[in-house]
Amino acid sequence: MNEQAAQDPVDLQRRVAPRQKRSQERIEVIIEATKRLLERGEADSITTSTVAAEANVPVSSVYRYFPNIYSIHLTILEAFKAQTDGIIHGILSDPDIQDWRVSLTGMIQGLRQLVHDTPSFGAVFRLTLTTPELRGVREEWNRRFADMLADRWRAGRDNFNGGDPELVARMIVEIYCAAEVIAFERRADPEVADRYFAEAMRVVERYIAPYLD
Repeated sequence: MNEQAAQDPVDLQRRVAPRQKRSQERIEVIIEATKRLLERGEADSITTSTVAAEANVPVSSVYRYFPNIYSIHLTILEAFKAQTDGIIHGILSDPDIQDWRVSLTGMIQGLRQLVHDTPSFGAVFRLTLTTPELRGVREEWNRRFADMLADRWRAGRDNFNGGDPELVARMIVEIYCAAEVIAFERRADPEVADRYFAEAMRVVERYIAPYLD
């Protein structure tokens, strides 16, 4: 059950970060408790109360720093976005990578490894598909990812031709995101998860090859 009525605007922003070390540590305890719940597969049932119980703090302490559960998820998503930006920018800006297959594969595999190593990222990313309050966050991330690819192609990199860079980039991002969620949902069987992801990457390569070869 949502903590606020669906028609009410939801405040996703964390309350002003305190300067006191004790308060900063309490925020970290709350975030880490949420990550543990996410990694245990309890994403759809997490509330501020379950987070408080997991963190062993009063619910009032959670509300002191976060207006609702969605703002905690957003904090985790922001960390995810920061790390993905580093991976994407690092590969796309590398002048030594000239083969688009190397850059695209390296970028996507880097993102895949990040989610694999940090299951809470995969869990909270999946929530952006099922939680209306977080869909806008995913939309913004997808758009920024696609813009990075499209800007590269508009600048003449990878010999892009015969299509709309923005449209093609967005399709690739959507395929990747769908593959990531499928793989995450099958994480209990890593071999099966990897097979699904590998198949999705074959789809990406076959889709994009006519525009770059």
